[in-house]
Formats: sequence, structure tokens, C-alpha cells
Amino acid sequence: LDDEYILVKYQINGDEIAAPEYESVGADLKSYQDDTATQEQIWDYYAAMIPQNARSFLTNYIVITDGLGGGLAAVEQTPDDPTLWMLNVDIADTANIEELTFTLIHEYGHLLTLNEKQVDVDEYIFNNPDDEDAYLDAVDNCATYFTGEGCSYSSSYFYRFYDRFWRDIYAEWDDIQYIEDDNEYYDAMDDFYFAREDQFVTDYAVTNPGEDIAESWAFFITQPKPAGNTIAEKKILFFYQFPELVELRSEIIARSYSRLIRMK
Repeated sequence: LDDEYILVKYQINGDEIAAPEYESVGADLKSYQDDTATQEQIWDYYAAMIPQNARSFLTNYIVITDGLGGGLAAVEQTPDDPTLWMLNVDIADTANIEELTFTLIHEYGHLLTLNEKQVDVDEYIFNNPDDEDAYLDAVDNCATYFTGEGCSYSSSYFYRFYDRFWRDIYAEWDDIQYIEDDNEYYDAMDDFYFAREDQFVTDYAVTNPGEDIAESWAFFITQPKPAGNTIAEKKILFFYQFPELVELRSEIIARSYSRLIRMK
């Protein structure tokens, strides 16, 4: 498929999903849309893995597909309230449970670092996404780091991560973002990555600071504690300075391990 299609929209009520809204789709997508069992199984897995009190800002679960391959999951702000979030999952790509688990944990990393306790959500930017001047003004007026959703608080995980790991390389990375030719852009990003490969846990992490912190978070949850011999390993160790995140890590591991065994 060339496009992404919304199949079903659910409301989240604690650990349950309810009030499904079915979008109009072609016959080729009906089997995915009608697969309520898989839709519920994926949600149950996520809800069992991420404690309810750690996702109070997640209000909608959206079942999507762009066919096999492509994106597996994503999070985005709800259309009516930018302080609330939706989890989008491509039902066609959920068969590999290890990949699903890593991706869901990665996407939770975005929620953890972008929710309204971490970022001063900019409602004007949210409601006026085409106002480039306002966006640039918001970036200029943010003394910490403007995530796209808003200005990160100085005490936030995001800003502390950016301040430690991105401040010295951000200007070079930012210049690349203005390259309009796709081939030139990807070549420049490849050069940027390979010049500092030991600073990133994956090549995807170099995309931007937000993807870097989410990938590093996913490694923090899924990998043993590293020695800290590289900057990439130090990014994983970054999360260990926060007792609440160490506790959440233990809880997610305990919750997901038992479910993972049952779903294999």
C-alpha cells in the first residue's frame, strides 16, 4: 500500500479499550479491520506492559495499516487536546513479537519525554502547523530545546538528555535539515552518523534528538546495564540517574516478560 489507512479508533479507559469507531475502507482492508481479536490482543499486551499510572495522558488507541512493512507504531497528540496522546499501531506488522515489543517501548519513550509534565505544550503551534514564522519564533524564544510540541522544561528528561549529548553536535545536524535534495540530505546524514557511530545506539537514533532519546530509552528497558565505554552506552546509563525510571524499568520488564512468554 502507498498510503496509511485508519481502520478503527478506540477510546482508552484504564486498561480497557471501548467505543470502537470504524472508518470506511476498501475490501482489501476489511480482514484487518474486522480482526478484533488481534486488535484487542495488541492493546492488552501494551496495557499489561506499561502501568496505567504511567500512561494517564494516553486516551486513544488507533488501529492503522500501510500494508506489510513501513511503520509499525507511532504516537501523536489528539486532534482536540495537544496534552493528550494517541497510540497508532499497524495491525499488519504485529506478528514479530520481539519487534513489536521494542517498538511499543520506543513509542512509550516519546510519551515519557513529551507529555505536558516534561514539555510546555504550545497550543498555537499545534493548531497552526503551517505557520512557519510562528514555529521559528517559538524555537527562538525557547531557552531549552523546542521539541516540536513545545518548549521542554529545564528539569525535563528531554532537555537534560539534549544538554548532555546534543548541544555540541546540534548545529551541524541542524544545518543538514535544510538540505532540500533528498540524495544530498541522506548522504549528509549518513556522513554525520558514521563520523560518530559510537554515539548512537542505532542508525535510526541519529534522525533527531527525540528519536535518539526514544531509542536510548528502549535500550535502557530491553538491554542489560552497559559499562558506559561509549557515548551510546552513556545515553543508556543516562536513565539510571532517575530512581523513578529505574523502578519503571523493573516493572515493565516484569510485566512484559511474562506476557512475552505466553504470546510466543
